[in-house]
Amino acid sequence: MSQTNKIPEQQLSIIYDGECGFCIRSLKFIRKFDSKKRLALYDFHDAQSLASKFPMVSKEQAEEAMLVVDPGKRVFPGFFAFRRIILELPVLYPLLLLFYFPGASLVGPWIYSRVAKNRHRFGCQSDVCRP
Repeated sequence: MSQTNKIPEQQLSIIYDGECGFCIRSLKFIRKFDSKKRLALYDFHDAQSLASKFPMVSKEQAEEAMLVVDPGKRVFPGFFAFRRIILELPVLYPLLLLFYFPGASLVGPWIYSRVAKNRHRFGCQSDVCRP
């Protein structure tokens, strides 16, 4: 699922855990809505690619949460990464209300954290997902 070519300027780069079944399935689902190919996926386990393409991202950040790097090189972690993806894919705009309601930036990261810590309950059988 990883792409090794140069990062196109108009794309969002998604840095994810390529060993997590839940993460892989979630991103496959999101890519179904990416008809204009605006999303580029990068497995953070490819340390060489991570270091060369994303010097602003540490391995620790990538291990902590999914990350989105926008064309301006801004990094969005976890819940805020999903927010940024939604803005890129018009078919997901109905979710904007959920992700931008008052207080979402306080509640959303907590929910993201709970889901991430319980990936094994969402079908990830990999060792990286075990509690």
